[in-house]
Amino acid sequence: MTEPDDDGHHWYYDHPRTLLGCLQRGHGRGVLKARRDRRDASVTEAVFACIARDHRWDRQVDDCGDYLARLVRDLDMDLTPIVDLFWTADRDLDLDDETSYDEGSFHVTLRVLETLGHAGDRRAVAALRQAVAEADHWMAVLDEITGRWPRQSWDDLDTVVLARLTPQDEDDVLGFRDPWTTWAQRHPRIRDLTRRTAERSARPPTPAPRPNDVLVAVLTDPLASRGERSAAVRELARSAPEPRLLDLAEDLFGTPLLHRAVSRLGPAAIGHARVWAQDGRMHRFGAGLLAAHGTEQDIPRLIEAWDRLWEGDEWCGFDTLADGFARFGAVAADAVPRLWAMWQWTPHSYERTACLRALLAVDPLAAEVPLVQGLFDSESGVREFAAAHVHLDELTRTVLDGLVHDPIETPEVRQLAATRLAAR
Repeated sequence: MTEPDDDGHHWYYDHPRTLLGCLQRGHGRGVLKARRDRRDASVTEAVFACIARDHRWDRQVDDCGDYLARLVRDLDMDLTPIVDLFWTADRDLDLDDETSYDEGSFHVTLRVLETLGHAGDRRAVAALRQAVAEADHWMAVLDEITGRWPRQSWDDLDTVVLARLTPQDEDDVLGFRDPWTTWAQRHPRIRDLTRRTAERSARPPTPAPRPNDVLVAVLTDPLASRGERSAAVRELARSAPEPRLLDLAEDLFGTPLLHRAVSRLGPAAIGHARVWAQDGRMHRFGAGLLAAHGTEQDIPRLIEAWDRLWEGDEWCGFDTLADGFARFGAVAADAVPRLWAMWQWTPHSYERTACLRALLAVDPLAAEVPLVQGLFDSESGVREFAAAHVHLDELTRTVLDGLVHDPIETPEVRQLAATRLAAR
């Protein structure tokens, strides 16, 4: 695969060989570069720039907060500009206005400060406690800090919160979690709110499943509404595999859970998938099925699907194809340069887990450097996989020992790192 040029795969990202490009993507190589050049002022400037603008391609799935917080801590950065940025973003952001956009700085600064507070930074704790009392978006702050902070760091904020809680705020109270469950024990007003939340969140009983014949009849009924068809496909995604879906899939294209329902057919779907994967609007649908259920003869089709995504400037779907290459192992050697390029370039940090898994399965030698970089990645899934599979030497043992004792790290990564070290 040819490397993208300066007008290619970077959207608003800098080149992945640069420090800023790595940090924008949450790449482990960025941490290694920053640590190596930590005395260079441009390093802290680059970290702050990534805090000031949220570079995640998809804020729902890509992670960055703990990654940036760890850099702030390890580089001993001044927290004052970050706190100032938080207050500016809090003032400028309108969460009720869909057109309001703060480049993500409110959510990133909040997450960075919450993580630092979770790790014991008293300055961060003080800043966010003050935010609960004074910030415009104090409910978002309260929800963030009560997730991981110890109870003693927020429990005494109850009187402050009660004084600020308006009737409009009451609709956002999540009565099934802290701090509300704790405070409900001593405040009647909050106890009443948690009771109302429980009543609001009660789900209606699930209707009895319908037979597949009935569901297929809905799908073939020209008078059925889109909602009725979606409901039928949703049920088929949970029912026994339904072969008749194969001939209906093209007409149902775009229906939620259709891929899951068809995928339940396993190898029986391969013939149709090979046709779909060739071209047209179903090509990604078919390629996904081949990645999960195809045979070695389908590797060229998966390579073609990968290249189509890459050349089309799309960033979603590579993880599914990478899982397919991982399933085939060494015979999918043509995928290695593609996986390597994706490992470096993708702005979808969560897809790096699949790329790393595939690299190790297809060419363990090609995975050695990415596995080391993966120990510093923004995505916990990448760090988990790297901790479980990285080659143990003096360097990686030192890194794993650091992960074991890092309060910012997830319990899963700490446990995996400890297990690897204990097995040496």
